[in-house]
Amino acid sequence: MNYLKFINRQLLTIATLTTLLVGLPTHANQSSTAVQKTSNQPQNYPALSADSIIDSIDKLGELDFRPPQSQYFQTDNGIPVVFTPLTQIPMVDISVHFFAGSAYDEPSSQGVANMVATMLTQGTTTLSEDEFVAKKERLGSQITTSVSKDGFLVSLRSLSDAPTLAQSTSLFADMLTNPAFDTAVLARNKDRLLTSLKQQNQNPAYRAMVAFDQALYGSHGYGQLSTGNESTLATITPKMLMAFKEKYLNANNAVLIITGDMSLETAKKTANELGRQLPKGQSYRNTLPETTPPKVRHIHLDHESTQTQIIIGQMVDKLATDDASRQVASDFALGNSILAGSDFNARLMQAIREQKGYTYGIYGDIKQLQAAGSYAVSFSTDGDKAADAIFDTMDIIKNTLKDGVTQDELSLMYLGKKNGFANGFSSNASIHKIISKLTSDNYPRDHIATVIDRLDKASVDSVNAALAATIKPDEFIIITVGKSKPDLSKLFKNTNNSSQ
Repeated sequence: MNYLKFINRQLLTIATLTTLLVGLPTHANQSSTAVQKTSNQPQNYPALSADSIIDSIDKLGELDFRPPQSQYFQTDNGIPVVFTPLTQIPMVDISVHFFAGSAYDEPSSQGVANMVATMLTQGTTTLSEDEFVAKKERLGSQITTSVSKDGFLVSLRSLSDAPTLAQSTSLFADMLTNPAFDTAVLARNKDRLLTSLKQQNQNPAYRAMVAFDQALYGSHGYGQLSTGNESTLATITPKMLMAFKEKYLNANNAVLIITGDMSLETAKKTANELGRQLPKGQSYRNTLPETTPPKVRHIHLDHESTQTQIIIGQMVDKLATDDASRQVASDFALGNSILAGSDFNARLMQAIREQKGYTYGIYGDIKQLQAAGSYAVSFSTDGDKAADAIFDTMDIIKNTLKDGVTQDELSLMYLGKKNGFANGFSSNASIHKIISKLTSDNYPRDHIATVIDRLDKASVDSVNAALAATIKPDEFIIITVGKSKPDLSKLFKNTNNSSQ
């Protein structure tokens, strides 16, 4: 794989697209305050046709890029393994994904999964916290943990020479199987986390996000705080952490991903060494309960801020990875990028930012999880403009769903997606991250190889159908956080319009 060749080509593609598509002035001072523009200040950008832009990009020639080829096997004790050999740099990335995210916490013990992840790297029964950190640094290894709503991930990055890799893997296994969960360290973590939560609660964007999840998912685990709250943190004990570890961090509940400078023989040996140290147990894949559709409503939270933080969104279907669902997801991604992408040419960005001057940035995205997902558009604006900004945003979304995106818009977005596809594979770390995500979400093995095929199958009709099937304005929940509650009664005539 000639990374230098395709990266240079991608840089040229991006430069060409930027010049032709954007043509926007550079803002010297980029702040979160609204851009001072009004609808009577037209933007005189050059009119460019999709055909002229496509012709310009086509002169760059076809991209000769082939996704990395993964190999699949199981450890002796049955852990699925995905191994992707990459020999450009002497590094190896190893991740173990467990089906045990924050949504698996009991309501009364929110924050346990997150605390287990935090404390795995803070000492073992054989090494104190300082000794663990010192050994990791001597080896030059990186050991990280993270928790999502659906999953629990532990990762190792190490040099690939045999002595270093062996010692790094041994340290990694010690962390997984013999965590100390020291009482004094737990108390310190609680204090730090409580301080962090108090600080975050002063952030209107954080409060809006928390309120949106809680309004969307209610008592379901997806509506819980991954960090826990003041009352649940107080109840967490080392015994609870060990119980979580013993229940969820087991071989039957794991998938293993290895990427980098390693032979298949060494990958199998390494996987078996890690696997045999994990106890047997139960798989918790796809065991989260179903979600309940939420009530449509406006929720306002008071906050001493001149800006009002806004989230407009809804629940969407759970993640599906069959062929038809993957095609719909690809079509939706194209359409949503036209409607609510981060590009300055997205419809919401053009209208709400450039023409109206309500905000510096407005973005919409979908998040699909194992039990249910969400679609949300978020931005902030001056408090006295919040209602108008929300009404205008709703109008643009509804008009897009009614009239659809155009062929010119789709052609340009297709071009950007297709030519930007290879950028995600520009490093071992990015490749490992992509493969880890696809593996833990149980995507078919051909997913990466068929991404371009799905883009090629997209049409105006299929993209507009995907938008209409996914985005449901009548199901929107609106969260506002600011000094004054905007009057949105016109949008919620027949619903419970609540304030907190």
